[in-house]
Amino acid sequence: MLATWHFHIEVSSKCTLACPRCARQEVPVGLVNTELDLEFFKRNFTSEFVSAHVEKITFCGDDGDPIYAHDLIPIIQYLKSIKPVEIVIVTNGSHKKLTWWTQLGQCLTEIDSVHFSIDGYDNVSNNLYRINSDYDSIIAGLQTLRSTSHCQIVWSTIAFKFNQHKLDFMQQSAKKLGVDRFQLTLSTKFGSVYPSYGENDPLQPSDDFVSSTHRFERVITNLSAKSPTPISSTNIRLFQQTQSNNGVTPLCKIGNKGLYIDARGRLFPCCWVANRYFHNQEWQQQAEKFNLHHQTLQQALSDTFWKTELQTYRWQECRTKCASSVVDEKYATAW
Repeated sequence: MLATWHFHIEVSSKCTLACPRCARQEVPVGLVNTELDLEFFKRNFTSEFVSAHVEKITFCGDDGDPIYAHDLIPIIQYLKSIKPVEIVIVTNGSHKKLTWWTQLGQCLTEIDSVHFSIDGYDNVSNNLYRINSDYDSIIAGLQTLRSTSHCQIVWSTIAFKFNQHKLDFMQQSAKKLGVDRFQLTLSTKFGSVYPSYGENDPLQPSDDFVSSTHRFERVITNLSAKSPTPISSTNIRLFQQTQSNNGVTPLCKIGNKGLYIDARGRLFPCCWVANRYFHNQEWQQQAEKFNLHHQTLQQALSDTFWKTELQTYRWQECRTKCASSVVDEKYATAW
């Protein structure tokens, strides 16, 4: 069975940035700029369903940024009115008014977290990858959120050639701002792993900062006394109960990645199979079958597909990302 306690939702596929290795830039064909509204959540995440099943919702986009969804704050307020669901927001953080960050902070608590994706140490360096970002507005938003909320704040950085010599400085800057964790991501998207990027890649850092696997690797440093929320115990329990399936330890059964709903309202077992890089026709057809604009979430989850076909885990994405040889307890329980 799927783990329905954690949902990963792309509430908006809109973004103001033009990061060169985002699907928006590399795979523009098929991109649809849209968002999910409050009514969508009220119809699918009913009080009864949330109360019985949902513990955590992660707002993070494959194509877009959740803070550009018009109804993000009302959606969070609605979910919190049902029960104290853990909210995770992953954002570049640019171009929002301080009043918006104040309103967001007022509806987040100590169990929630906001991940600011900041790859530079000033506006010039941050725009080397986060093109069209506004560093000053990011820092001002982070400071406003820190002053209005006890939520956990994470400074999330991808290692690049232009910032690898400044990582200690960035981490110290984060600590001075009251950030709780510094997360360094070792990316796979460099020439040493993906030959299509070439040997003279201007973004590629030294080998120590490149992931050798088919997924991002993260190094997390705690900057405050706050600890990650204990909700990961749910992951641990499900991981211990889950046996590998023909060499696959499916994270959709553990709740690690969260069942994925894209900005068009389509339900997938995870964001990896939904990724537009793969152009997987079979998954696109399944997605339309489970379009939550045409049926409710509970109706979609009752389909026999989840108990029969999905259980084979025969897809490339499953065998690459969820290979039992690389899914240990530490990885399975980390977002």
